Formats: sequence, C-alpha cells, structure tokens
Amino acid sequence: MSSKIRRIEVITGLLIIMTAFSFVAALLLDFDFVSPYATLKEDLSYLSDHLRSQQISSWAWLTTSITILIATPFYFVMFHKRLRYLHYITGLMMLGGAAGFLLMGLTGLDLHQDLVRITQEGFEQADGQAKLGLLQQYRQAQLYRYAGSSFVGLFAMGLGLIKFRLAKFPIFSTILLLSSGPVLIFFNWYDPDHLARTVAMAGIMIGVTVFCVRLINKGI
Repeated sequence: MSSKIRRIEVITGLLIIMTAFSFVAALLLDFDFVSPYATLKEDLSYLSDHLRSQQISSWAWLTTSITILIATPFYFVMFHKRLRYLHYITGLMMLGGAAGFLLMGLTGLDLHQDLVRITQEGFEQADGQAKLGLLQQYRQAQLYRYAGSSFVGLFAMGLGLIKFRLAKFPIFSTILLLSSGPVLIFFNWYDPDHLARTVAMAGIMIGVTVFCVRLINKGI
C-alpha cells in the first residue's frame, strides 16, 4: 500500500472522529425546552431566559455540519478505487446529514436574533402571532435536526454494509452500525426522547470510532 493511500486513510479517520465528537458535543449542548405540559407563554418565557444556551446550541450544530462537509471529500477519495458505488451512496447520506444540521443551525440563529429583538422591544408587548412564530421557528429547527440525524442513521447502515465488500472492515463496527442505524431513524420520528434513541446514537458513535481507529492504525 502506497504512503499516499495511508496518509489519506489517516486523515479521513481523524476527520471522521472529529466529526463524531462534534456530533456528540452538539447533542450535549442541544437546547430543548418545549413541553407538552407547558403553555405557549411558559415555553417562550423559558426560551427568552436562556438565549445564550440556545445560541451556543445553534453554533454547535453548524460546527457539526462544517466538519461533515470537510470529511466527505476525503471519504470519497479513500474508497474511490475500492468500492464501485456504495461509498457514493453513503457519502450522499453524509451530505444529507450536513444539510440538516446546517439548516437547523441557521434557523436557530435566526430564532436567536428574533428573540433578542423582541426581548429588547419588550417581550410582554409582543403580540400572540409573533410569539407563535418564534415557537414555530424552534420546532422547524428541531425538524431539521431529526432529518439530519436520520441521515446519520442511513450513513451508519451504509457504512456497516461495507463489511460485505471489504473483509478488513471491523465486524464489531458492522454489528453496531447495522443495528443502531434503523433504531435511530425510527425513534427520531416516533419518540425522540426515548432511551433507545440515545442508545442507538451511542452505538453509532462507538461503531464509527472503532472503524476510524482501525483505519488510522492499520488501514482498510
């Protein structure tokens, strides 16, 4: 194996690990406040009191989107001569995830600006339509997050399938990726707060990390 290929493998592995950690950080910093038991006024009051947290969350998702976009070209190059088409499909899933997180981050920043403006003008003075618009913006941002996370689940499934084309792909990663991907997609839309969704995300992150460690140390 040429030194050029090994360099690409190492760089790709490091970039994907960086992306995985960025995704985990964005999940930990994600700002969620809407409660089915709270009124619109209570939801928006809580949001207006935590403007900084909401802004940080938006920037975290934008950072995740950027890291995915940086890693994707290296991913394409690494598998270019080893796979016929599967890496293109999984690469498109990566781009789908990046698009979802990008839209979520941008929507979140727009929401932040509107909140700052309304707060400065006097939150109690804002009409009901303006307040409802803020809540709709927040829900739209969350919808983009679920879409982006679903693409992550699809990417995990596609990455796991590479085991059937490349024997050196870690079997442990294959099991985690193929089992966690569908679970993440299902609970994204059925019950985003379910413990199984958290477990699935952890499984994907572990599976991707094991794959990247193998990639960096021994190649594939």
